[in-house]
Amino acid sequence: MDPAMKRRGKRIALLAGAGVLAVAALAGIYWEKLAGWAKFVYLFESIGPNEQGYPEYRHRQTGIIMLRVPGGTFIMGSPAGEEGRTRDELQHEVTLSPYMIAKYELTHEAWKRVMGSAPPANRFAGEGDLHPARGISWNLCRNFCERTGLNFPTESQWEYACRAGSPGSFAGTGTLDEMGWHQGNSGIQTHPVGTKKPNGFGLFDMHGNVSEWCADVMDREFYSAPESSGPDPLCVRMGNQRVGRGGSAFHEAAICRSAARKSDNATDMDSDLGFRPAYYPLP
Repeated sequence: MDPAMKRRGKRIALLAGAGVLAVAALAGIYWEKLAGWAKFVYLFESIGPNEQGYPEYRHRQTGIIMLRVPGGTFIMGSPAGEEGRTRDELQHEVTLSPYMIAKYELTHEAWKRVMGSAPPANRFAGEGDLHPARGISWNLCRNFCERTGLNFPTESQWEYACRAGSPGSFAGTGTLDEMGWHQGNSGIQTHPVGTKKPNGFGLFDMHGNVSEWCADVMDREFYSAPESSGPDPLCVRMGNQRVGRGGSAFHEAAICRSAARKSDNATDMDSDLGFRPAYYPLP
């Protein structure tokens, strides 16, 4: 064979091979996106924007209303001098992708619909279906997520959702009594979800009522680490202590702040422990 034709044949073969690989890569990307959309449509139905203008969806299996939170960059943590601040609330910039988070804390009604019975620690007389499910461990909430296709919010997602653009100790009106049930106004008991004012995203009870489990392992030094700024940070260091956010009806105001962090063992079923599901990544 003529050497020039041989070289030309090799080039054609190489170009054809590259084309096949490119098509395969594009097909893989397309398939991944298509699968993501199919899963999303299977799990959720759109119910339109809320009063604040943010899209809401209903989780088909549970009826939980989820709100689409826009991605963005914010300052996580609390400034020096904020009343109630602890040393592990170091301020740092965080960048997040869009995600969804439940409009209300997980209720007894939704828990029973998925798990088949009331929370195992349901020893709280007088609480109805619209009270937040509580006395539920992180491990039990993980089981709930596995059955529903939902997630724990990461700690940074939780704080971003709580603040809704507010830099202060408390979001929304900035007055805790108006935004949540805490030790000073709750009568030391939880209340039906959504009975206080919503924040700027249209989320209820981000302060007080029940403490809300997050995905992260608790590490008091994580905020000073480079990976804490993201994008989409998640603390996966060693340990069985998990982050809880928002405080509860049994906590003083300082623990209900936007930046306040607490931790419990993943197996703990204390009466203040509840949950607010999330969903990500979005297609």
